[in-house]
Amino acid sequence: MPSKTSTEPRSRRARNSLTVDAILDAAEQVAATGFESLTVRAVAVALEAAPMSLYRYFATKDELVDALLNRVLGRFTAPPETASWPDDLAAFARNHRRMLRDHPWAVTPLIGHPYPGANALPIGEAALRILQRAGITGDAAVAAFSGIVALNYGWSSFVLAREAASGGGAVQLPPAPPEFPLTAAAAGPMNRYGSEDHYEWTLKQLLAGIAADSRR
Repeated sequence: MPSKTSTEPRSRRARNSLTVDAILDAAEQVAATGFESLTVRAVAVALEAAPMSLYRYFATKDELVDALLNRVLGRFTAPPETASWPDDLAAFARNHRRMLRDHPWAVTPLIGHPYPGANALPIGEAALRILQRAGITGDAAVAAFSGIVALNYGWSSFVLAREAASGGGAVQLPPAPPEFPLTAAAAGPMNRYGSEDHYEWTLKQLLAGIAADSRR
């Protein structure tokens, strides 16, 4: 029996065997290698399907991206309610940041797609509910929620960029010139820029400001 050769056409997946979940699973695998590599064709290749078969489920790449990002937001876990709303708001912030840390490829596209689908709503609702318990509503609540989310997106973007530049290792900044004595004196902490304890300190100050406003 003659052996198969690499020139033989590869069999395609049956069109009716695709599902939304299967497509999103493949899209997430592709995106995890670098979000810029996410295309309908790349997802089709991962599924061993014809690209046109995916358009039955997602008419455009933007629809696919929104569905994928909405899936990520659906993995956010709201913290259980306790007697302390400041502790609950801190837990909310950490859970939100953990979601971003678990999906590093999604951080940048989520900034550009703040509402990719209905799964964004429970996240805001969870934060607003905690803030309402503190007597913070309306513009103040939206500003507080936005501040926490902005901190997490900014922090996550910075940490990911540093890790990419350093190959995942520690970053050592060059010595500061003498005309910048304060920067030179802070050389040790500067090399820990973006660390977990720096994040916790910053989050603590943000939450302290929100708490102070609630007491007015």
